[in-house]
Amino acid sequence: MAGRGKNESPHGDAADMMREDPVDNAAIASGLPNLTGPLDFSQILAVADALPIMIAFIGRDERYRFVNRALADWFELPRKDILGKRMDEMLGEEDYRARQPLLAAAFGGERQFFAADFHHPTRGLLAVQADYVPQADANGNVVGIILLVQDITEQRAAERALKESEARFRRIADSAPVMMWVTRLDRTRDFVNDAYAEFTGLTREEARVLDWRERIHADDQDQLVAASMAGEASLKPFTLEARYLRHDGEWRWLRSVSQPRFGTDGELSGFIGAASDITEAKQAEIELQGQVAERTAELVEAQDQLRQSQKMEALGQLTGGIAHDFNNLLTVVVGGLDLITKQISDERLTKYAANALAAAERGARLTAQLLAFSRVQRLEVKPTYVAPLIEEMRPLLRNVLGPGIEKVFDLDPHLTPVLADPTQVEVAVLNLAINARDAMPEGGTLTFSTRKCRINDDPELEPGTYVELAITDTGSGMPPEVVARAFEPFFTTKDVGKGTGLGLSMVYGMAHQSGGAVRIESEPGVGTTVRLYFRRADRDAEVPASGGKTGDELRRGRGQATVLVIDDDQDVRHFIAASLEEYGHEVVEAGDGVEGIERFGASRPDLVIIDYIMPGLSGAEVAAHIIATKPDQPILFVSGYSETDEIRKVTPNAGILFKPFRAAALEEAVRAALAPA
Repeated sequence: MAGRGKNESPHGDAADMMREDPVDNAAIASGLPNLTGPLDFSQILAVADALPIMIAFIGRDERYRFVNRALADWFELPRKDILGKRMDEMLGEEDYRARQPLLAAAFGGERQFFAADFHHPTRGLLAVQADYVPQADANGNVVGIILLVQDITEQRAAERALKESEARFRRIADSAPVMMWVTRLDRTRDFVNDAYAEFTGLTREEARVLDWRERIHADDQDQLVAASMAGEASLKPFTLEARYLRHDGEWRWLRSVSQPRFGTDGELSGFIGAASDITEAKQAEIELQGQVAERTAELVEAQDQLRQSQKMEALGQLTGGIAHDFNNLLTVVVGGLDLITKQISDERLTKYAANALAAAERGARLTAQLLAFSRVQRLEVKPTYVAPLIEEMRPLLRNVLGPGIEKVFDLDPHLTPVLADPTQVEVAVLNLAINARDAMPEGGTLTFSTRKCRINDDPELEPGTYVELAITDTGSGMPPEVVARAFEPFFTTKDVGKGTGLGLSMVYGMAHQSGGAVRIESEPGVGTTVRLYFRRADRDAEVPASGGKTGDELRRGRGQATVLVIDDDQDVRHFIAASLEEYGHEVVEAGDGVEGIERFGASRPDLVIIDYIMPGLSGAEVAAHIIATKPDQPILFVSGYSETDEIRKVTPNAGILFKPFRAAALEEAVRAALAPA
């Protein structure tokens, strides 16, 4: 509300107004004789009373000489009670004093336009807007003032309410943790909140006129502009997402929601919007999409592996059936030719029969390879040591590969028995070596490596410990479409007459029939790696390893041993096993007393490590059973309790290692337990 008595708009003095339009006054004076009758004051009064504005006239004595009905009604007095009274009587001392300077200016010839308070006798404090128009005589002397007054109380209340609403909106908007703005149709902004200005790093005024296209990421520019134009054209709420440059130079993902705003006439006047920072959520979404894509790729790969496995299984069944029937035919052919060669004396016929018999025997070897692929041929699967087997093949490999191929052997010194047919493993290694040689006609490097590994999540292999045999060449490599068919029977990339296409098929069948698997990794121009996985077997002390010595004998010669670990806590058991394997020992694990007794009978270990407290059979009961079977069996107890006396009662000579312990302490205890008494 304007201050009381404030002069808002002076319009000049009365003399000037008279001088500005002397013709009108003359016209009025000259027109009076033309009236058909005397001037009726009641008509003039009726016109004044019909006007929606309050009108009065005061003389130089400041007494009311004319009042229209609107003003009398506003004062809530009859017109006769107002006429002749002075302004100070009607306005009251306080309000009159506020207007005195304005009255003086008006009587001085200056028009006064102002807004001020008025203390109404019955309605309380009101707001009025007044126009004091000086009236001059023919000589330019001000003889009075026309008062034009309007009650603007409701207007001022509405303005005040609007300002309070705007201030409240600003407070709410500025306290909001999101960016908010109000735009015009020209895309400049009437309002931005604190969060908006803070994001831009500008003042409110600078942020209000900022061209956001300068802050949009180049990769999002076209998409965002198109979506924004479409959203504005729809005249409905719309959402946008894009990366914007924050004041500190960091790109942030913002999600904005905008909706149109309309004026009182229903016409579009701009948009209201709010934007929140969704960078963390977007990064999580992108990461999730990556995980989904990765998982989808894994599923596709697993499905491909399943289809390949099913295809190979079908091929195996087909080739196994064909080979079986073909073997029956060959049996008759070979037998018949054999009888013929023994009964004829004609050298020419004998030669033909011998050639036919040799061809039939080659056919028999082919059917043997087919049966190996189909896993129908019976293998002599038994505990086998892979590394010593490869070591003993070195002379043969040297002769087969020739001097142009560099041979590298990276064999794991740990002696871990696996389930395999040693003869078939040798044949498989020889086949793979020959394939590698053929892929390196200009020479290269062929690497034979073995390592022990744990496999837990594989579509083909059961969880457990395996030995991986990898044969890697630096040859020409194979494209993916060739790798996908490499194990199929009769599929070969070699020239006609240089290969049957059954070598890799036989390797595939041997590996799977042994409870393992075979994989190929190849890249054109880089080389090929074939990995064979053999499942670890329960230890057998009598299995030959190398040089006529068993695995136990070789291990003991290296200061290593076979250790049976019996502990119901999987984490503890795996820690003990991993620690022992690091020191070169062969480890057999058992998860409870019953399984431990079974593994002891099968593996004949050099040392048994037993957890004293276990559910079911306790450590003492397991130890008693082992001592009853083999009185001199070395035993090492591990325990988190102090049961020394109880342990000594069962096994007086057993070692004791208290939990917790480190790997070095475990190895020291193992060597002490294995030391001769």
